[in-house]
Amino acid sequence: MKKLVILFLSVLTSGVLLTSCSDDDEAPSIEGKWEFYQEGISLGGVEQLELYEHTPGCEKDFVELFSGGNYEDVFYFKEGEVCVEDSSTGTWSRSGNSLTITSDGESNTATIVTLNDTTLKVLISEDLGGVPITAIVVFKRP
Repeated sequence: MKKLVILFLSVLTSGVLLTSCSDDDEAPSIEGKWEFYQEGISLGGVEQLELYEHTPGCEKDFVELFSGGNYEDVFYFKEGEVCVEDSSTGTWSRSGNSLTITSDGESNTATIVTLNDTTLKVLISEDLGGVPITAIVVFKRP
């Protein structure tokens, strides 16, 4: 499952996102730093989520969407007792509920399930060997 998450953020597969807005006149911004919180799948419309496993003793993995359309995703892993950072960058744009992310010359479009001041939830639709699956990733603001 973590491989699907990394694939979405690094190579960024296509997916679906819907926006949930508060009663405020201004919708929450998608820009900013988002830490991985949960991941899972949806089978037959039933979500199965687990807490995202950050590398123990290291900082939390995150994605940051910058104003101006650039993004960076950062993952931490251990080499021996040392935490090592691995990051990649690309561009992003949003039009309504569609989010397009480009990395390494490959563009993919997604759609937002939840977006508020604290939570960003995305669904990533993928066809693996002819079997459609929907991966779910939930992010929280630090």
